[in-house]
Amino acid sequence: MTKRMKERNFSWKTHWDIEYLRKNDLYTWFQEIERELEPGWVMVSGRRMLMLGGYSYLGLNRDPRINQAAVDAVSRFGTGMSGSRFLAGTTELHSQLEKKIAALHGKKDAMLLTSGYLTNLSTIAALVGKNDYILSDRLNHASIVDGAIYSQAKLIRYKHNDPGSLEAALKSVPESSRILVITDSVFSMSGEVVDLPEIIRLCKTYGALLMVDECHSMFVLGKRGGGILEYFDIDPDDVDIIMSTLSKAIPAGGGYVTASREIIDYLKHESRGFIYSIALSSIMVSVALKSLEIFESEREELVGSLHTNTEVFREALLARGVPLGEKSVTSIVPIIVGDANLAAILARKCQENGLYIHAVFPPVVPPGQAILRASITAEHTKEDLLMAAEKICRIFQEADLLQ
Repeated sequence: MTKRMKERNFSWKTHWDIEYLRKNDLYTWFQEIERELEPGWVMVSGRRMLMLGGYSYLGLNRDPRINQAAVDAVSRFGTGMSGSRFLAGTTELHSQLEKKIAALHGKKDAMLLTSGYLTNLSTIAALVGKNDYILSDRLNHASIVDGAIYSQAKLIRYKHNDPGSLEAALKSVPESSRILVITDSVFSMSGEVVDLPEIIRLCKTYGALLMVDECHSMFVLGKRGGGILEYFDIDPDDVDIIMSTLSKAIPAGGGYVTASREIIDYLKHESRGFIYSIALSSIMVSVALKSLEIFESEREELVGSLHTNTEVFREALLARGVPLGEKSVTSIVPIIVGDANLAAILARKCQENGLYIHAVFPPVVPPGQAILRASITAEHTKEDLLMAAEKICRIFQEADLLQ
């Protein structure tokens, strides 16, 4: 091998020391779920485990009505799509779903893509370019950061959930430049809600376009699951662009963006991820339509159960002295550990005790702020949640981590 070839050697070192984790039997990712059991429970490697690591917030996965919608779609359209939406990939179901999504958000139109990640990546890159500015919360999801980089716009990451830092960034942008402000509505690791009313005020003051990621708030936040707009009683016209996913509270797949008819029409003709990707599967579209139908008819019960279950779990942990993230108002319950290796040990112990839960390390969370991340759903029972809290308490007690 020549010297030049050696210089081209790639390094495959990861952010996480996965070899250390594997060597010490602390690597808990990519476990194969064999099947779902009764509500809230799964079978993993022959072991029955309470699912505390998923995103099925409303507990609709495996609902027989939704399963039947998938079967009906296969009978009607087959298993695959024949092209992009521009070509042979638009069915009447796609159009129906886009209209329903727009109506739920109080918008005029919507656009479906094959994943939430692609939705952010492709939408952001189509909205702005080289001579524009993107102002993004420092803890926004990776898909937002990647979309900003892909757009080639100038990226400014302001301090997390800090309107003062955002305003300073807005003041620094040349008056001749276009500005896109992007924020998560609920931050996925902490469960914290963004100060959206103040961000809206600043965007209006400085003439910035505002895009909000509702992946962890729509169908979950607010008494009726109306998301961040319901939570703060915000006029839909005050947020220019909303994106979200159909793979969390809604047990389908894909992502979407909803906005004015003018913006969506522009995106459908300029968004490369929409134009050059296969259309979202008609199976997933049918599943999403049925899920939204159920949500609209049962939203008070579903969202109420989710909120009640979350409160039961949080209060049970706090009563036992288990340290929790204080800013979460959602069903995301961050359990504070700090040290990454210790978090890996605790996650392993949780799984050995029948609790499907994972550790979250930097760079996903800031250095020294590793957590166990629990997600509560509407289908969990009070008894199961109290059992889980007791087990977590005992594990933390053995690690001398109780407050």
